[in-house]
Amino acid sequence: MCIVDASTGELVPKIEEIMSRLPEDLADAVSYELFQSVLEIKTPVCRTVGEVERVLRELRGRVGSWTAACGASLASAGTHPFSRYRDQKVTEYERYRQVIEELRWVATREVIFGQHVHVAVPGPEEAIQAHNRLAEQAPLLLALSANSPYWQGMDTGFESSRVQIFETFPRAGMPPAFPDYAAFEAYVDLMVECGAMSDYTFCWWDVRPHPKLGTIELRILDSQTHLRHAVALTALTQCIVASSLEDEDTPRGPYHRDIALENKWRASRRGLDAAFFDVDERRNVPARELARAAVERLRPHAQQLGCEEELLGVLEIVENGSGSRRQREIYEKSGDFLDVVAFLIEGTRPALAGEPG
Repeated sequence: MCIVDASTGELVPKIEEIMSRLPEDLADAVSYELFQSVLEIKTPVCRTVGEVERVLRELRGRVGSWTAACGASLASAGTHPFSRYRDQKVTEYERYRQVIEELRWVATREVIFGQHVHVAVPGPEEAIQAHNRLAEQAPLLLALSANSPYWQGMDTGFESSRVQIFETFPRAGMPPAFPDYAAFEAYVDLMVECGAMSDYTFCWWDVRPHPKLGTIELRILDSQTHLRHAVALTALTQCIVASSLEDEDTPRGPYHRDIALENKWRASRRGLDAAFFDVDERRNVPARELARAAVERLRPHAQQLGCEEELLGVLEIVENGSGSRRQREIYEKSGDFLDVVAFLIEGTRPALAGEPG
């Protein structure tokens, strides 16, 4: 999440002060990121999406209060609308210093904010099956999550500029289409052997297996301003993974990476106004049509997982638009990026229990 000055709306390097004030029971839920004007909120392992919602609501509220005590506010979006990347201070951690030293300008531009979703899988081969099927759906998930139209004080013309910025990283973007887990291991071993990275966590793909945690990790989502949108996308992700492992008619083996790359470009550029090429039907299908069909197809899984209500929240995004659309509406009305930041701060602040978040 962005840490922004309460009066100017600019990104502000307050992470050290915030971390020093947090009570002990919040220590595991908040962590540093590459820049001092960013913090990461992490949930513990949750059994249901409803539990994710309850935990995130509490964490956003409590961390937001401690941030306010430091004269700052939290704002959640894929990018900050106007703060300059060259003004940001790097967090003093060895890993981050190494990233800056190795990637230089590419890393210094990475003032971007994403939502990561981990879903537990039974074993290595199931992880690869989920990896391939989730990668197929990643462009649709990006379109639904698009929340970064502005960067460096300009309208980029993209619904998600964040993914375009991040793709300059090595080993970023759409992942390889692995036929099995052995192929994933061989890739990681080769990259370690050649000195490209020290372990698989330096694979910054949009989707990746996470063996240490026993999960498949979705990384393509823009950070969401509203809690209900973050929860809806979490439910959709969980249901896609469940479907990939349980449905007999689900394709097996590698995904069609070339088509996914094209569809991802369309999602980044046009968001929910994009049309994606469907390999099976051999036609371009509007993103909203695909989203509605996905919700209907996945409802039985959502019912089994206890997240049907949360999954239906995807339809709210389809009907009302993603975060990028709302940011543009705010800016077009006032012509002031500070109003956009104020909207992001207000939207990030969780509502009272029982109210929409």
